[in-house]
Amino acid sequence: MLRKVFVSLCCVGVLMFAACNKKNADNIETLSQNEVYFFYQEKCQHCHAAAAYIKEKHPNIKIKSLDIKMPGNKRMFQAAARSYKVGWGAGTPLICFGKNHIMGWGADAPKQFDIFAKKYE
Repeated sequence: MLRKVFVSLCCVGVLMFAACNKKNADNIETLSQNEVYFFYQEKCQHCHAAAAYIKEKHPNIKIKSLDIKMPGNKRMFQAAARSYKVGWGAGTPLICFGKNHIMGWGADAPKQFDIFAKKYE
């Protein structure tokens, strides 16, 4: 009987620990709706083109730049990809503006950036 109680308490403790860790992980990976996030890779030419455009055309916008090669940033990138439903096809740059995002940096991206950035300048 004592053994069953001990095992039950251990199981409850493990479940509580797992729930707390899950909650903390979600908090770390949640993007603020009031900030612009720029997920990039150092060797990505499109990321460099996007960064240059932003620096030239929107020098006053505050952006959190996150290299996805860093473990914490990679988790945030994956969470952002899930929340924007871009799935496994997520690439860089990924620029997040609250409910809007830009993935990649093609011909239409600068125009989209200008529209989305207005709220954050």
